[in-house]
Amino acid sequence: KGDLSAYLNLDTLIKRNLFALGPVAGLKGEILVLDGKVYSSSWNGRQLQNKQNEVSQAAMLVYSYVQNWKAINLKIKISSYAELEKLVETTAIANGYDIEIPFAFKIETGSLKALYHVINWQEGTKHTMENHKKFSYEGQLKNNESILLGFYSQQHQSIFTHHTSNMHIHVLDKKTTTVGHLDSLFINGSITIYLPVK
Repeated sequence: KGDLSAYLNLDTLIKRNLFALGPVAGLKGEILVLDGKVYSSSWNGRQLQNKQNEVSQAAMLVYSYVQNWKAINLKIKISSYAELEKLVETTAIANGYDIEIPFAFKIETGSLKALYHVINWQEGTKHTMENHKKFSYEGQLKNNESILLGFYSQQHQSIFTHHTSNMHIHVLDKKTTTVGHLDSLFINGSITIYLPVK
């Protein structure tokens, strides 16, 4: 309800097998956690600042502990966020998952084209869904080797997913370690989808 301050200190969480995403406290960047390693990116008005294991506070965090992942190799062509959501759904169902139960997933791709944003909220401004991206750095990936970490849920729209989607996804550029909130994407090639081993 407008309070964007730190609600969670990452140092209070056990890092082993931790996978998480969310905005930095004060909406001053994006966080992605892979097996306890904290990647973050922020925009200072001139350039992106990428850090590892330095940011410890989040305004909101979606997280799960995953000890083992099931890898599913696919060759695909998708050109929208909606198509990716459908792919995650059908892959989960085909592998015996009940998609009415929220779950984490991870995707590795060798060639990703994507648009993303890194939030840089201005203090004193009321936060709404409509003006969220107004205060963001908007970047793009061009054929980059990347990791996507996401959470799928049919029960959390406008809570930890967008009000029009069942997913919340952050992307990590493996070369630059830039973290961003995924907005759109294009993939034409091989990917590996990882689902939690039940």
